[in-house]
Amino acid sequence: MAAAPRTAILATLLGDLAMAVAKLVAAVLTGSAALLAEAIHSAGSAGNQVLLLLGVRLGRLSAGDSTGLALARERYFWGGVVVFAVFGIGGAFAVHAGCVVWLADAPAGGHAVVAYGVLGIAAAFAVFSAHGSLRQYLLSARGRTFREAFFEAKDPTVVLTLVEDAAGVSGVLVALAGVAAAQAFGRAAFDGAAALLVGLLLALRAALVALKSKRMLLGHAAASADQEKVRRILALQPGIEKVHDVTAVHLAPHDVLLGVALDFRPDVGADEVRRIVYSIEYRIREALPHMRRVYIEAGSVVRFWERAAERKAGNG
Repeated sequence: MAAAPRTAILATLLGDLAMAVAKLVAAVLTGSAALLAEAIHSAGSAGNQVLLLLGVRLGRLSAGDSTGLALARERYFWGGVVVFAVFGIGGAFAVHAGCVVWLADAPAGGHAVVAYGVLGIAAAFAVFSAHGSLRQYLLSARGRTFREAFFEAKDPTVVLTLVEDAAGVSGVLVALAGVAAAQAFGRAAFDGAAALLVGLLLALRAALVALKSKRMLLGHAAASADQEKVRRILALQPGIEKVHDVTAVHLAPHDVLLGVALDFRPDVGADEVRRIVYSIEYRIREALPHMRRVYIEAGSVVRFWERAAERKAGNG
């Protein structure tokens, strides 16, 4: 990733951390459970930005490191950790805090101006960010439904960002409504109900991100169009008798592992086999740069050496 996107990630990270601290301070001053839940929400968003930075680093390492196969998917493991630690546990804590305040139904706390100020600024940031995410989503969706874009996209960054920003806007609006209702009616139960809803929103967000991380960790098959392009490249290679299988799996959004099982013609010698293999790898990587790892299993070569070993054993 270039320096500009990395700078953008760092800027977003600092913004999320600042909002998390501001909401936490406001929650302490006002005693608002909704603001506390929103502080957890912002902390979770900051955690996601850290994951993006980790993905940048792992993407560079996996390109040439001997452990690249593991590194390519490590980001999804850490994604699951953040989802569980921040959104799962944080959501449960927010739900618990909301229930406690709701059931206690104490008088509403003070310092309402602080709460309105922090939530107003947070709402402005959230709406601005969501507007940009929606534009990017509409450009990238290309007629696909939201379900297709979320579950089938190999690079889920755009749709996940839209989900997160939509959750951010919803959370801030719910918290703002809860604080306003608590001040209007003088009862903290409304604030507790808002915290409960924000906690449920965090839990829903955790479930969506965890589901996507699981699918990416287990591996997505590469696009059928890409696999068909590989088959066309193989069909143009002289010396290949039969292609048994073409398997392509995403290790990361832009990192595909390709496995090809084929047979060479019986009259093809070892030097020619080596030349054909090099040609196949070169042409595939030239046409499909994201197929960084290409493995070719030549069954005819294996059988040739097996027969040679059998003849040698028989002569011995």
